[in-house]
Amino acid sequence: MRQGKRRASVALLQCAVLLLAGCAARPDPAAVSPSRPDTVRPEAEIAGEAFRKAIALSREGRFVDAVPWYRAAAERGHVDAQFMLGTMYRTGRGVSRDDAAAAYWYQQASIAGNAWAQFSLGTMHIRGEGLPPNPHEGVRLYRLAAAQGHREAQYNLGVLYYNGDGVARDYAEAEGWFSKAARNGDPASQFALGRMYSTPHTGVRLDRVRAHAWYTVAAAADYPGAAEAARGLERKMSAAERASSRATARRFASEIND
Repeated sequence: MRQGKRRASVALLQCAVLLLAGCAARPDPAAVSPSRPDTVRPEAEIAGEAFRKAIALSREGRFVDAVPWYRAAAERGHVDAQFMLGTMYRTGRGVSRDDAAAAYWYQQASIAGNAWAQFSLGTMHIRGEGLPPNPHEGVRLYRLAAAQGHREAQYNLGVLYYNGDGVARDYAEAEGWFSKAARNGDPASQFALGRMYSTPHTGVRLDRVRAHAWYTVAAAADYPGAAEAARGLERKMSAAERASSRATARRFASEIND
């Protein structure tokens, strides 16, 4: 199930990433306006068709042309279109950058339960982008996204609790969020766990076997510094600990890829 959700998230993200690359083409004067009245067909059907048209134009790098189609879908309640339109305003791709407009569309998609919109809006609250800084609301939105398995939200929560940014510093809470993200395949969280288990942190038990295992998993994903950290820790471990770490790393990797 996790893999299926990940594929769905990746598919939507691939479209969002298109907003960060390439140049917007000029509007096609022959394009049919998606905003024409249509009282016969169901709104959801119209929204879906507009969204598919917007995605097709985005893939061609025609972001300016895609905007009215995204808007037509978003105004009819299409959640993914709302998220994409928010991302266009946040990145300035196809439209003039407008953080307030981005926050508005992220808010619409967040209310409908879109995890990426919740994560993005949470980040804007924490950074004060397009709205006044509000760490508490940012954390609340991160938690909503994290509950849906959003690994970036899980990692960010771990960082906030680790550093005490906007929340009381709590290493045990940080460990919990890093663990969720690490098991969700996030290399930064895997590395963070390696550090937490190998050096003293209040409320977190030292465990060289788990630390080395997480460093090993992060190194397999080419996370910077993970291989070096694993080698340094391995020199302090007994033969039994090294064997146990190898088995633990295989188990972690198997769980992540399951």
